[in-house]
Amino acid sequence: MQVVLDPEQRQEIQSMVIKAVNDGIKQAKNTKPYLNRKEVAKYFGVAESTISYWATLGMPVAVIDGRKLYGKQSITNWLQSKEQPQPEQNKKPLVIAVVKDKQRN
Repeated sequence: MQVVLDPEQRQEIQSMVIKAVNDGIKQAKNTKPYLNRKEVAKYFGVAESTISYWATLGMPVAVIDGRKLYGKQSITNWLQSKEQPQPEQNKKPLVIAVVKDKQRN
């Protein structure tokens, strides 16, 4: 199978690829140790309101001249301190039985 693109389509695909690569590079360069609430929410993949809620639970927050900054490493450590092992389940083992037809003599 061969796909033939006109010059306009080629240019559009090329632009999309370049944008995706540039966005990836930009994300990879985001090495700021402290972020604002919006940035830290995006970094951890949660809503901004979740960050505010976590702060009420004791998540570390740096306040400088009334501006709140959140340390990625501090939050990661705080989250790890909240991890709990999964409780062992007292489930009975699954038993599978095979029923064979009785052979008639």
